Amino acid sequence: MVLKQGVQARGLKLLARDAREMAERTGIATSDYFCGIAQTGVMTKEGVHRLLEILPDGTTEFMCHPGYFDEDLRKSPTRLQESRQQELAILTDTAIRKLVATKGIRLINYAFLAQAA
Repeated sequence: MVLKQGVQARGLKLLARDAREMAERTGIATSDYFCGIAQTGVMTKEGVHRLLEILPDGTTEFMCHPGYFDEDLRKSPTRLQESRQQELAILTDTAIRKLVATKGIRLINYAFLAQAA
């Protein structure tokens, strides 16, 4: 599964170059970097820690799917059910939150990104 997602991520990276150029021409704000596709459904605390340690300067969109494994999610056809609860635990983990703070990482949304453009 991880190998397949990695190959898909590389293909999307090639397409993303054209998409970024089109977005910039039309005035749509984009992040400088994007990551997380290959980790979809298999995110680990160690992997997030490594990512945060090597995060480049600029803005990075980190794709993830945190959530609660509740009755509504159980009824959903997504394969990302139990992993959502795991991702929520990783992203709210005290050590991860401390690392974000000590590295001076600011968590923003696209509204902020659009204003900064």
